[in-house]
Amino acid sequence: MKSNCNMIKLKGKNSFILLLIACNYCISQEYSMFDGYFFSPFLVNPAVTGAEAYPVADISVRQQWLGFPDAPATYQLSGNYRIGTYNFYDPKGFVNKGPLKLKDRTGIGAAVCRDINGPSNYTGGLISYAYHFPVGYQTNLSFGMAVVGSYYGFNSSLLKPDQPYDAYLLDNNDDKFGINFNIGGYLYSSLYFIGISADKILPDISQVNENPSFNPSYFIIAGYKLMAENSSFNIEPSIAVKKIRQESLSVDIHTKFYIKRVNWIAITYETSGNLSFQFGLRLYRKIYAGYNYGYTMSEISRYNYGSHEIHLGINLGLISVEGIRQIARQAVKK
Repeated sequence: MKSNCNMIKLKGKNSFILLLIACNYCISQEYSMFDGYFFSPFLVNPAVTGAEAYPVADISVRQQWLGFPDAPATYQLSGNYRIGTYNFYDPKGFVNKGPLKLKDRTGIGAAVCRDINGPSNYTGGLISYAYHFPVGYQTNLSFGMAVVGSYYGFNSSLLKPDQPYDAYLLDNNDDKFGINFNIGGYLYSSLYFIGISADKILPDISQVNENPSFNPSYFIIAGYKLMAENSSFNIEPSIAVKKIRQESLSVDIHTKFYIKRVNWIAITYETSGNLSFQFGLRLYRKIYAGYNYGYTMSEISRYNYGSHEIHLGINLGLISVEGIRQIARQAVKK
C-alpha cells in the first residue's frame, strides 16, 4: 500500500510509525515468516513438511520495532507431521506412528496467522503437503505444495491526512481475500540440507489499494551439520538467499550451536542490514521454548528496541542424547 506521504501530518511517534507503514508495502507477514524460518521452515518451503518425521507444533508472537506505538505484530500457530507406519520411536529417535499406510512418505502441515501492521491487517492460513522418497544412502528428496488463503483489511481511520479527504489514501481500501500456492523442493540427510521454494506463485495482493500483481517470493537455503560423535556440542552453519516480493535480494549467514542436541543458540547476519540472535530450549520433556531478537542496523534503530519473537511448542521427537543411544542399543539387540 503506497501513499502520498506529503498529505500526512507528523505528530510524534504515532504519526512517525504510521508514515513508515503507509510508505511501505503490506508484506509484514511475509517478512515474519522468512525471518523465522529456523523455527518453522515448512512455512516458506512446503517440501520441508514432515522432513523431521515426528510431530511438531508451535505457537509464536512477534513484536517488531518495540517502543513504537502501534508497531507491527504477528501471531502464528503452526504444525506439521510425517504420516508413517512404524512404532513410536525408530532407532534414530524419530516418531513414526500414524494410522494411515502411506509408506512413511507423506508429510502434512497447517498454519494460521494474524498480522497487524498499523492501519493494515492480514489474516491467513495454509495447508501444506509433501512427498518424501529416498534417492541414496540416508539421503531423501521431497517435493511439496501449499494452498494459502489471505484476507487483507485496512483501517483508514488511523490515518490523519492534512486534507479531510485524500482520494489516494482513503479510497479503494476495501477488504480483500485471495487464494495462492507455494511450491518447493528439498534434498536432505542427517548431515546436510538444500532447499528451494517459491511462495505465492500466482498474482496476489501486494498493495492494499491496487489490483493483484505477480510478485512471488523466492527462498534458497543450504546447510551442513557438523555433528561429532559422543560430543555434547555441534555446529550447523547455513546460508539462505531471499527475494521477498519487490524487495532487493538479501542473503542470511546463519550459524547454530547445538548443546546436547536438544538446546541451541544461533546468530544470523542479513545483508539487508539486520542482525538477529535466537535460541531454542527444552523446558520439560517434549515442551520447548524459542526466542528471536532482531536488530536493524539503520536509522530507525535509534527510535526502537528491536524486534522480539517468542515461541512455545511441542516436539514429540525431542529426546536426550542418552535416550537416542538407548533406542539405538535396543534396535541392535533386535
